[in-house]
Amino acid sequence: MSQVISTKDIGIIVLAAGSSVRFGTDKRLATLNNGLSILETTLTCIPASFEQRVLVLKAGDEKLAQQYGQHWQICFADAPEKGLANSLSSAVVQVGNWEGAIVALADMPFITTQTYSVLQKAMTRHHIVVPVYEGRRGNPVGFRKKFYSEIEALEGDQGAKPLLQKYSADVYEQKTGDAGIFRDIDKPEMLT
Repeated sequence: MSQVISTKDIGIIVLAAGSSVRFGTDKRLATLNNGLSILETTLTCIPASFEQRVLVLKAGDEKLAQQYGQHWQICFADAPEKGLANSLSSAVVQVGNWEGAIVALADMPFITTQTYSVLQKAMTRHHIVVPVYEGRRGNPVGFRKKFYSEIEALEGDQGAKPLLQKYSADVYEQKTGDAGIFRDIDKPEMLT
């Protein structure tokens, strides 16, 4: 348990600068059964309680930046081809004044709004928060400000996993009833 902070001090970072290599085309724009794109669905599920919001895009995404820039602070990843950690560190540089951040992945549109809300509330009391469903950890993951400098130094495509291992004693497992915390979309057949 850590110092209690307000939910207003917990922002959200959505990582959407990947290259969609396994998908074959820009999966962020692929349409789900609800008629919305993967990216649009993911962003729509994030509750209004997140007043601080950063959407991480890549060079060439100016059209997406224009589309979402009214409701999201846009961050262009320095070198997204170097992996997920680069996108994350690019965003963390911009959010240094936030007390905590939930880090979400744009290709996980099945996470419920309630899950984001529960994680945001848990972050007011804990240093690191991970959602758990039926004993398995998933995404998104939340980190307090004290971890930002280490997040900025991460490299590769495994995101912040090394910090979850290094600071396992600080990790709070928030139980959810949401299997969406595991469902990312890597191939077109995973759209339904």
